[in-house]
Amino acid sequence: MSKSNRPDGSQQRHRENADPDESIRPLPWFLVMLLGAMAMWGGFYIYITPSGEDSSYGDQRTIETLRPPVPVAGGGVLVDGKLIYGGKCAACHQATGLGVAGVFPPLAASEWVIGEEKTLTHILLHGIVGEIEVKGVVYKGAMPAWQSMSDAELAGVMTYIRGEWGNKAAPITAETVKTEREATKARTAPYNGGAELKPAS
Repeated sequence: MSKSNRPDGSQQRHRENADPDESIRPLPWFLVMLLGAMAMWGGFYIYITPSGEDSSYGDQRTIETLRPPVPVAGGGVLVDGKLIYGGKCAACHQATGLGVAGVFPPLAASEWVIGEEKTLTHILLHGIVGEIEVKGVVYKGAMPAWQSMSDAELAGVMTYIRGEWGNKAAPITAETVKTEREATKARTAPYNGGAELKPAS
């Protein structure tokens, strides 16, 4: 028997394939290039984007918003009524002052806003529940009292809404708010609709 025909199993071993082995598979070149391009674009975008100069970026604050309050005569500060409105009132009355139809009354061209300043002051000081007619539409809801706000803050936000969205009513001073707060300090409940609010004012 020849050497090559010996039944030693070597021929069978040569016919077998090697055991499978998982090798490293690199990312496709086009994916690497895409990721690199995205990283480069991100860095470029951050570099060219203004920081704090345009309110269309970031959290919508401007340089004016971030400046500290300006002292005024009498030791007080100049209150930003627009900022207060955005934080406490816009959720219901909307940034446009148009409110929500049938739910929250509008402030734009509202007779309650541009009318007697004492009436508006009483609404913010004590709140109002029940029916109130605004621009010919009856609303049934509740307006919370904002007695926790300072005289200057209430004056600031009322002055803002009396001069915004086409409203052209005179500003309201902190002294007016202070006077009305003192005059109505015995009141512990909100006004029962517009019917009670008008005579009280």
